[in-house]
Amino acid sequence: INDTLGHLAGDQLLRSVGQRLRDTVRGADAVARLGGDEFTVVLEELASTEAATQTARKLREAIGQPVVLGAHRITVAASIGIALYPDDGADTEALIDAADAAMYRAKHDRWSLVSTRD
Repeated sequence: INDTLGHLAGDQLLRSVGQRLRDTVRGADAVARLGGDEFTVVLEELASTEAATQTARKLREAIGQPVVLGAHRITVAASIGIALYPDDGADTEALIDAADAAMYRAKHDRWSLVSTRD
């Protein structure tokens, strides 16, 4: 986007994605942009692994809705990695590393949702 439509359009797209992420999760959950086009979402007190997967599906659907930037209609996709406490890590750094590894596996697989158990 930055190369074709300019940095302003890229920034608008990132803000739009960030807002969609915030609008999709609960108020107690956290959304942060790590840098570039990478975001992290921390979901508090999930009932099950399936709840994490279901939320990831909702996030992917929200991100996949077209964004209008001036005269352009942009559609983006997301690769999502899931890590669960305490199984995948006992601290923030370990959980981020586990989710990051799962996300990179998702980028290389046909699936765009991958947990650390896949």
